[in-house]
Amino acid sequence: MISSGRLEGVQSGLASRALVALLVLGISVVVNASTSAAEDTDITAAPRKLIEDTAAGIVSALGRRDQSAEARIAEIEKIANEVFDFTTMSKLVLARHWRKLDKEKRAEFVREFKRNLSKTYGTRLNRYDQENIEVFGSQLEPRDDVSIKTRIVGGQFNGAVISYRLRKRSERWRIIDVVIEGVSLVSNYRSQFAEILSNGTIDDLLAKLRDKNFDIDEES
Repeated sequence: MISSGRLEGVQSGLASRALVALLVLGISVVVNASTSAAEDTDITAAPRKLIEDTAAGIVSALGRRDQSAEARIAEIEKIANEVFDFTTMSKLVLARHWRKLDKEKRAEFVREFKRNLSKTYGTRLNRYDQENIEVFGSQLEPRDDVSIKTRIVGGQFNGAVISYRLRKRSERWRIIDVVIEGVSLVSNYRSQFAEILSNGTIDDLLAKLRDKNFDIDEES
């Protein structure tokens, strides 16, 4: 585990490689066929293939140097929309507060949360080192979820483990969390949002998200 003193900086660097559209899979993927006791290959095969296939799509987008960064980001975000379940992620980060929202507020939160993830991580396209990623295992989780485990090979974060948690809904596997060196991205956001909601309302949280998204737009 990374010490608490280094966690914020490492999370920021790793998350920029991990979140939006599996950018962490930047250059190439090395598939390791080893299995673990917690792995059922019949169940984990489809989500594992999704991670590997998505990586191939990202590699293709990153390799189009004749296109502008904006065009490549747009293509990667399109892929992300297919593989990330932003609605389930929104439910998880809001926890009990989700049940208090009407249909319109839920839709607004999902939209702003998704935009925040995209703005925070997707604009860092040109900052990546040429690491490889080893897909080294799969694990069954509660609620019939599956975690696909990857490891960075080379670069600043050599050896760092990043797991993608997937859940199957309507016959589709989609990512609902990214766990970076044992730290869940969903849990991290949940803690931040809970602090805001403990002294404020969902409207306060949405306002902060909109302001942050605007600030990122101004900086990019």
